[in-house]
Amino acid sequence: MRLHRLALVVVVALKAAGCGLATDDEVKVLLPAPPVPWQIAFPRLGFRVVTLDARKGVRERNVDDWRAPPVVTCARSVNSPILAYPRETGLADSAAAGDLRPAGGFYPLSLRACQGGEVLELTWEDGPAALVMSRASARGLDVSLFNVSKLRRYLQEHGDPWAMDLDAISQKVALGVLTAWDIDTLPCRDVEVEPGPGTWFLESPFSPSFEAAHGKVVLTGVSLGCHRLFSLAGTSWRVAVGEQETALVRAP
Repeated sequence: MRLHRLALVVVVALKAAGCGLATDDEVKVLLPAPPVPWQIAFPRLGFRVVTLDARKGVRERNVDDWRAPPVVTCARSVNSPILAYPRETGLADSAAAGDLRPAGGFYPLSLRACQGGEVLELTWEDGPAALVMSRASARGLDVSLFNVSKLRRYLQEHGDPWAMDLDAISQKVALGVLTAWDIDTLPCRDVEVEPGPGTWFLESPFSPSFEAAHGKVVLTGVSLGCHRLFSLAGTSWRVAVGEQETALVRAP
């Protein structure tokens, strides 16, 4: 990706125990429409909305219908991250949809005025940044002092921000040493697999659809590591992409 010469301004501080002034707030959350392939493969797709309260406790709420904005509790503090993980309504969390990447947003950065009040709008584009800040918060970072707007912008400059090295970014953020030079993609390559006939897609909401020719699919620009390959029919495979070899294993 194109690297920025301007360093990412990061101002961090560890919160002293008992000194936080944040309180809880109840907000209505607007969930994003799932990509069309997801809706076809998972007709009962919902979300598990995860927030942090003022004591950094994890709050979760399952939402069966993504079209109905739920009300959730989150910390009334700057940059409080909110994540919405796709899930299949009525099925266990270990079901296939649990591998789909989450949407995300921030309180109050993602608040939008609407008829009858305000809603906090979650987007697929903000999922990676919200995950990074959630991990950094778990490591003790006071996320209210971090330049989240700039991080969001840098991540969204890539066509698929889930192909970024989010683990390394999270560690740098938590340590307070992140610069724009640290925001880079994971190693990736094209791979050919043979999952069978049909239309296939990977776990990212930004993944294109791949048509199988004679049961084979060429996945372009896939990052090294573990992925899940889904078909519109609801079947899926685990794909482990190494530097030289690729393993394909039928998923449950």
